Amino acid sequence: MEFDEFLKEITPLFGLQWRPFRRRGVKRRIERRLAEVGLSHFDEYLLKVKRDPKEQSQLSEILTVTISRFYRDGKVFDLLGHSIIPAIIKNKTKKDEFKIWSIGCANGEEPYSLSMLWKGKFEDKFPNIRIVILATDINKALLKRAEEGRYKESSLREVPEEIIRRFFKIENGFYAIDRSVRTSVEFKQHDVIHGEPFIGMDIVFCRNLAFTYFSKGCQVVVLEKIFRCLNEGGYLIVGKDEVLPLTYPTLFVPISSTEKVYHIFS
Repeated sequence: MEFDEFLKEITPLFGLQWRPFRRRGVKRRIERRLAEVGLSHFDEYLLKVKRDPKEQSQLSEILTVTISRFYRDGKVFDLLGHSIIPAIIKNKTKKDEFKIWSIGCANGEEPYSLSMLWKGKFEDKFPNIRIVILATDINKALLKRAEEGRYKESSLREVPEEIIRRFFKIENGFYAIDRSVRTSVEFKQHDVIHGEPFIGMDIVFCRNLAFTYFSKGCQVVVLEKIFRCLNEGGYLIVGKDEVLPLTYPTLFVPISSTEKVYHIFS
């Protein structure tokens, strides 16, 4: 059995499309897992995965590893700082929570970037509004790494120098993020396809995960969950190369086609 055949057989078990996983890096990780369990061929591993729920969990973590970095797609953060967050704050009371959900947070760069944006631009102006950033991923190992808050220099290549000076310290060759940034972020393990959504959100980030890798049916399920979790006037932000399923006009209105930002339809 060739690798592509294996993907066509296995990805529907996880609600995924097979084509996005045809990269060399994914193949290498799966081949490494075959060696770890003492198998040589993809057809043997296919049978093991189908029969063994624990192996399904292992493969799920391999397939859902996402690549991230701080301030990825910087124009999105410019839009947040200049218009989206101020628009939401207008409707907040003096003592209120501002809630953001980062889905598929991987190593934590996205939610920490959001925390730094808030601290750098809004915290002093709105001291009575509490920022709450929920960061979820299905992969426990990634969440543990994210909670540690230690990064290689390559993850910071899009971060402005003044932000690095303010919020990072170099420790043993790694960039350690300041505790004040970490306290705004709560990490939780969560399966966005099968788990219940977290309600009361002002902004949901779901970038380069559901609308790239999930099957069309699962994309619709996730989009409807996001709609249910958002407050009136809330925003959804997806990856710049992603396309929402065709049901989206009944739920969301695009406000920026280039940055893929959507406003809840109400």
